[in-house]
Amino acid sequence: MASTRSTTGNSKPRVVATVSTEPSRKRTTTKKTKANTSKPRSTAGVTKKRAPATHHKRKPSIKDKVEGAVEKVVGKIEHKPGKVGAGTKKMHGTDGKRSRSKKEVA
Repeated sequence: MASTRSTTGNSKPRVVATVSTEPSRKRTTTKKTKANTSKPRSTAGVTKKRAPATHHKRKPSIKDKVEGAVEKVVGKIEHKPGKVGAGTKKMHGTDGKRSRSKKEVA
């Protein structure tokens, strides 16, 4: 016996995607060039690097720098990249220790 769409449970209406026959607009851009430029204009496709996101730093003490270096070496010996990164953060003062914003205890 032939089954219909309603008996199979796929009775959603068929939606046909309509294709627009309207002509699409093309954006026209004009290039402005400077006259008598001293630099060669061969920078096609070169993008400037964005500055890295800044993290609130604290001033690490000598103790923090030594601890961070030791943690970094231990991480390299044990092949633990997370420990190496934690040591680097501790050395640079971006590990979040002694942050300036204090939480109020209520």
